[in-house]
Amino acid sequence: MSATTVLARSARAEWTRIWSVRSSWILAVVTAVAVVGLGTIIGIDSSDDPSGPPPDASAWDGGQLTGMFALFGILALSVVTSAADHGTGAIVPTLQWTPRRGVLLAARAGVVVATTTLLGVLLVAAASVVIWAFLPHLGLPVGDGAEILGGLALVYACGALLAVGLALVLRSTAGGLVTVIALVLVLPPLMAQLPYEWAVTLSSLMPGSSALFLIFGEGPSDDMTTTSTRLTLAAWGVTALLAGGWRLMRTDANR
Repeated sequence: MSATTVLARSARAEWTRIWSVRSSWILAVVTAVAVVGLGTIIGIDSSDDPSGPPPDASAWDGGQLTGMFALFGILALSVVTSAADHGTGAIVPTLQWTPRRGVLLAARAGVVVATTTLLGVLLVAAASVVIWAFLPHLGLPVGDGAEILGGLALVYACGALLAVGLALVLRSTAGGLVTVIALVLVLPPLMAQLPYEWAVTLSSLMPGSSALFLIFGEGPSDDMTTTSTRLTLAAWGVTALLAGGWRLMRTDANR
């Protein structure tokens, strides 16, 4: 059987595995409620504000503000779906079904990253439509939507890669969640508040600061740019996946 056939079969199995457990649906629904709910709040508050949004703003700009909520859901879903079978021992029959570990790694990373990224982009788009429903004069220009959703897709894909890699390295849902939340949510703002230049520099190199900069346009360092933050996020994601892939390929899967 060719590697392409095995990869396609493994990808279908990974897709089925993701949506055959209740936790995936719960995380997806909770993320959807949070993102679309925040979009509703933004739309209501902006429609009641006499000053209104900036004249050059579009509904996509409001939707972009919900992007961080979508990122948290993506990170959690990526960790849970990547580490769950290690915790339950189901990784053993998984590898019996797909003994080529490189194929399993490609299928798992590809399916999880593609699924969570698409979910995040669709939810932000839905939040933008909700905001537009409250503020129809803002409009939904196609060019702005493509630019904003494309930028968020990169953030989500890199974040999902980071989460999958950490999950495969730690082989623990709890450990993966704690680590990815620390890197994205806790440590970057904490380090940025310390009165040391090295701490601010370290904060700007963390994935959370890069994600915040790309979503909100602000970061702990004035030296941060769109290009540098995209490269930083990509480096974190690829490095984490390489580390997770190394452990999957080189060590016993049930240890």
